[in-house]
Order: sequence, then C-alpha cells, then structure tokens
Amino acid sequence: MLTLTSPAHAGRSAGKTDTPNISGQYIYNRFEHLNLETKYQAFPFKAGFFRHATGHNIIATLPCNTQTCGNNLVITAHYDHLGGQPTSYYAGANDNASGTSALLYLAELLNNKTRNRSVTFVATDAEEKGLYGAKYFVSQLKATDIALNINLDMLAPTSKNRVYVLHSKHTSNALSILKTLPKPDFNLRIANSRYKMQRMMDNPRIDWHRASDHYAFAKARIPYIYFGIGEDKNHHTKRDTITAINFERYQLVVNFISDFIVKLLDSPLEATN
Repeated sequence: MLTLTSPAHAGRSAGKTDTPNISGQYIYNRFEHLNLETKYQAFPFKAGFFRHATGHNIIATLPCNTQTCGNNLVITAHYDHLGGQPTSYYAGANDNASGTSALLYLAELLNNKTRNRSVTFVATDAEEKGLYGAKYFVSQLKATDIALNINLDMLAPTSKNRVYVLHSKHTSNALSILKTLPKPDFNLRIANSRYKMQRMMDNPRIDWHRASDHYAFAKARIPYIYFGIGEDKNHHTKRDTITAINFERYQLVVNFISDFIVKLLDSPLEATN
C-alpha cells in the first residue's frame, strides 16, 4: 500500500498515457515475480465529451491444481484512483490501494494452497471513470466459464469497525462457507440486496449493487460477493492516505477474506455453484 500511495504513483489516474502507467507496471511485476501467467489487457474508454483514452487491466492466473476442476473464480480490485501530481495528489489509500494490496497478498497466498478451480486475479483500471476496466474484462470472456466474482473495494475499516458483504443470487453455498468461519474482531454485516445495504447504512443515496466492479459481472449474470467498508468520510478527498488507515483492523479484514477464499477453494465444487 505504501508504494501504491507514494508520490511516484501520483494518484494512479487512468488513461493518462497509451501504455501502462507506473502503478500497472508495479502490479504486473508483482504478479510475474510470483510466476503467475500475467498479461496486460488494454481497452478504450470515454474520458470526456470529445476524448477517448486507454486503460490497462492487469490479469494474472493460477491454474487449478486438483484432479477435478470447476469453473473459474475471478477476484477483482480496481487500482486506479483520481490522480494528481507528485506534489499534490489523491493517494486513494482505502480507495482502493487497500483492495489492490489484498489482491496481491491473495495471489501470493493461494500459490501454495489447494485450488479446485483456476483463480484469475484482475487489477482493473478506470473503475473511477465508470467501471470501464471491469466492463471490458467481462465482455471478453464467456460468462458460463466463471463460477463467482469476489470484488474487493475499500477494505480498511473506519472507527465504526464495520465490513459489509453484499452478494448476488446463486451464492448461497459460498455464503454458507463464509458463515462457518470464526466470528471476526470486526462488525461483519451481510446483505443480499442494495436495499438492505441502504437500510444498514441508513443512506438511500448509494446503490451499492452498481457502486463497484462487481456490477459488470452482475450484468452478465455472473454471481458476485463484494467486500467493502461502505462509507468513509475520507472517500475521494486528499485525506485518504495511509496515515488514516488503521492497519490492525485492515489486516484482520484481509485475513478473514483470505481464510474464506482458501476454504472456498478447498471445498467441494458445488460450494461456488
């Protein structure tokens, strides 16, 4: 997280160049260092009334390593943020260096675990511009080959110490595994619709079903589970820095998600069907 929020990365804005930016290159190198099959996925997106730009997803794959393999598990986290200059920028520590860092950690952890499915890690670009990276990624795959999307977006709890799990239909078996985990040292709240999320937060303004990359999968009728803390007073401000992150709480969240995914991949295949 320290690297992604540094002045050199200057807020990780999407589409400033036609080639992968420093943040995309960093993530690519981290995946490649783990010996994952890694590639860039370039895509066009609308960057204003009269301009188009190029974004770059970074995709890395771990193959299934059991005798019988099910459909693919896709884990996503957007790495782009609002940008700026090295002297003044939006660091985006919680949004979404927290999710991207967790994605990189999972790629290393799952390397040495039982995997009854291949796992695709996707660091998406241009989420802040309109979920463009996730939309393009989904447009290039066969939806029936994907068992489940797990989307990570803003994972560092605030003082309320809450983490929300929003899930779509056809995730009951995966949710049953989640519920077998030991009770975490944070307030875990599970919602099966945007309306329930809105009631939990007492805020009807945000449609959490559409608020992050999982929506691209939902539109293709791919089941999803979304992890996030919901609202953060520092969201989209220059106060969203690593100094505002409670790393003890953040690590508890990452550990909980990791335990869930490890158990999911070591469970009977119907667990993600």
